[in-house]
Amino acid sequence: MSPKLAAKLAIEPEAMVINKIGALNRNINQLVDGRLIAKIARLTVDGVSVTGPVFIMPGLADHTVGLQLGFGRKLGGRVATRVDERLAGRVTGNGFDVYPFLTTAHPAFRTGVTIELTGGTTPVCNMQDHWSMEGRDVVREGSAEDLQKNADFAKLGIDGHAPAVYGKDGAMSPALKATTTPRGNSAYEHPDHTVAPNVAAWKGHESELKIQQWGMSIDLNTCTGCNACVTACQSENNIPVVGRQQVLKGRNMHWIRLDRYFFDGREQAGNAIPEDPQVTFMGVACQHCETAPCETVCPANATVHDDQGLNTMAYNRCIGTRYCANNCPYKVRRFNFLDFNKRVDGHYYEGPLGPEKAVKDPADLPQLQRNPDVSVRMRGVMEKCTYCVQRIQEAKIQAKAAARDSGRTQVADGAIQVACQQACPAGAIEFGDITDPNSRVSKAKASTRSYGALTYLNTRPRTTYQAKLRNLNDKMPGALRLPLSRREMAGRESHAPAHGSGHAAPAAHGESAHK
Repeated sequence: MSPKLAAKLAIEPEAMVINKIGALNRNINQLVDGRLIAKIARLTVDGVSVTGPVFIMPGLADHTVGLQLGFGRKLGGRVATRVDERLAGRVTGNGFDVYPFLTTAHPAFRTGVTIELTGGTTPVCNMQDHWSMEGRDVVREGSAEDLQKNADFAKLGIDGHAPAVYGKDGAMSPALKATTTPRGNSAYEHPDHTVAPNVAAWKGHESELKIQQWGMSIDLNTCTGCNACVTACQSENNIPVVGRQQVLKGRNMHWIRLDRYFFDGREQAGNAIPEDPQVTFMGVACQHCETAPCETVCPANATVHDDQGLNTMAYNRCIGTRYCANNCPYKVRRFNFLDFNKRVDGHYYEGPLGPEKAVKDPADLPQLQRNPDVSVRMRGVMEKCTYCVQRIQEAKIQAKAAARDSGRTQVADGAIQVACQQACPAGAIEFGDITDPNSRVSKAKASTRSYGALTYLNTRPRTTYQAKLRNLNDKMPGALRLPLSRREMAGRESHAPAHGSGHAAPAAHGESAHK
């Protein structure tokens, strides 16, 4: 439902104290105890009625309602039946069916619809309702004009003001930074990614052995937010489907998520829901930080750094303290609260007393959907993105087999495609060896648009992003030459007014905006 229609129906969420004092933007939909509670409405046209929850969506045309097809089934067996209904022996379907509105004469849209609230509410699974970056520089955007005038326009926010993380080592090449992990402005020296000194077979040949270092680059300019990467990652890495009730508790297990942000150019926090915003999607998974905060707090040494620069998990060591998830600034670690892979949905809390997933008929073989190259995690274990380490190892084995006695055992660029990269229809993800300056990922990271998220925390992530460029047309009515996200960032800085906000060209940092 459009924000304007929601305001007319008085179903906007209540403002919290933090919203009233202007410290935080108001949520789009109503949250109660951390869960999204949506009002149920009845839509009627030509005598046909459908009911469903109301979700307010910024950017939807005024006084319009969008209906999602395929999310309501009346008869679909155990798959399309809610767990509680199935356990009670009822088969009444799942979701909200809006297909009655479709006819051959009206296959796409209807007019003259009436809407009324039923007075009922229902919880809706939604992992991100807060829509604003609150002036932070997580997503960075610019225009073609920015790129022409200042190639380093992506160095925004704290990165443009705080002391450089690498300090005197900032001029080092990315390959050297990856292998030597320079101290920079850190409080202590970091170990280099070299051959293990206790392996006798390598002694005397260390200089001949080059350990490849893996990294990723995600281009925000080409990402469309289609979720193909999320689905591919779940299939590749045996990530369990936990069900609606667990997602409502915040226990989703996806290793990669798609954050989406709306921008309407407000320079201070407010209670208005954006009606005509700009939107940006950002895929976030484990960043495989060089100085990973999760590693330093694990009492069992279950999350460690390997010699390829990967932040790895030793599942058998994990005792489930969840300190790592608490210390991760990117919030990309997932915890197995229950035996999602072993127990039947609806019987999670019964533990070993409940039924196990077992073979019942040829059409119900859950083990056949598993990837045999990836372990299945158990209750009490933390998990996260591994950069598809199973594919890395397979490529290394194939490279060694092809090399035979030549010694050319390096994995060629492009030989490895991680699951999210392979599934991305827009080609927004690059993965490979960052010590090879000619690799596609190295070239992406060498772009002036390249930046790391939250790098001022000295995490030194192996996953970096390329800033989004907006093709702003000056001839359009009300056109702005500065992306709305930049206006918001500048407006929330302590030394506002905004850098170049408004209809004029953006001012250079430290110039007229400070006069």
